[in-house]
Amino acid sequence: MNTLLIKKMIQKSLNQYHLEPDSLSLHDYERLAVHIIALKKQHPVHDLYDLVQDVVYSYITNSL
Repeated sequence: MNTLLIKKMIQKSLNQYHLEPDSLSLHDYERLAVHIIALKKQHPVHDLYDLVQDVVYSYITNSL
């Protein structure tokens, strides 16, 4: 799966919460991308967009 695409999707999701894309470190982007890819492999039927939104929300609310 394309991690660059996922990073862009994470950035857009952060913008929806009025957060700067630079507020995440490279390590956090990689960690979130790996988590999203793992979820997509476990649940191939789920939409990638929804998975990204869920993971970013969990990250923001410190649930992840």
